[in-house]
Amino acid sequence: MTRHINRRKALTTIGAATATGMTGLAGCLGADGEYPSDPLTAIVPFDEGGGSDTIIRQMAGPLSEELEEDIRIENVPGAGAMRGIGQLITAEPDGYTFGKFNPLTTSIQALINPPDFEFQDLKGLATIGSNALVVITDTELEIEGLGDLVDRYDDGEIDNIGGLGAQYLPHAMFFKERYGMEWDNYIQYSGGGPINQAVASGEVPAAVNADLSSIGVVEEGNADVAAVLTTSGSAVFPDATNVTDQGFEEMDFLGQVTRSMWVPPETPEDRIEPLTEAVEATIESETIQNWADETNNRMAYGLPEEADQVLEQIWTEIPDVVDIEELREAAE
Repeated sequence: MTRHINRRKALTTIGAATATGMTGLAGCLGADGEYPSDPLTAIVPFDEGGGSDTIIRQMAGPLSEELEEDIRIENVPGAGAMRGIGQLITAEPDGYTFGKFNPLTTSIQALINPPDFEFQDLKGLATIGSNALVVITDTELEIEGLGDLVDRYDDGEIDNIGGLGAQYLPHAMFFKERYGMEWDNYIQYSGGGPINQAVASGEVPAAVNADLSSIGVVEEGNADVAAVLTTSGSAVFPDATNVTDQGFEEMDFLGQVTRSMWVPPETPEDRIEPLTEAVEATIESETIQNWADETNNRMAYGLPEEADQVLEQIWTEIPDVVDIEELREAAE
């Protein structure tokens, strides 16, 4: 159910007339005065131009209008996103700092190289959409689905599998452990583009990639989608079948990237509520939905509790299906 945003109450001090003339999201009044009353900072733990950065920059204008305050975007890359996430976790929990990144790949990075902070202390602000992960294969191999792919690894016809850095290594390990896919080497690539190029050129026969990142190589006829890794399916490849439809075990906790927003631990609810309501209004705005349609970025709002649940599931279920020490050794 969509919640309606409470507009800012008129102040009873000098300047109240100006305040009541403004439109947008209203804050709340408390001991420290009206919130928000200063610019907010959005931390992106990656370089400019990446997926998280692009999305938050698209959101910044409408979100600023809702909050009636500027949004300052701070890119803090380094240490596999841990530098920026660490800065968010240690920021003042006053509602003026939030971050945007997906919890799947960043959690895997933290499991492989534990940071000097408790990753799970993050507090959810919202989920804002998702991308399915897919297995793409070299078209020239004419692989017919996931079962055929598993058989070819088992027969020794093919040996390597690729993915995004160490972040998709748990997916390959899940394939081996639960699907019996006997690949020999996991090849790490720096992004979706290099993954596509490796598959299209035959450098690797198959790889895990985000559906949105795979559009070009599939449309060009240089790769096929062997399977979608989440039962939610893929908005990008709606005709592609998921792993359970092909008779394999469900792997939803690994099969999609849930775009999420976060605030520092101990951020009070009376700051989270108006902020998440502003995010909701921003996501549902015509501006963002039109951009989502144009770019195939599915944008949908989810409550703070949904972000918390996604994070908890990742940290609970990955250690259940993947040996963390083995993961760390394989990632070296």
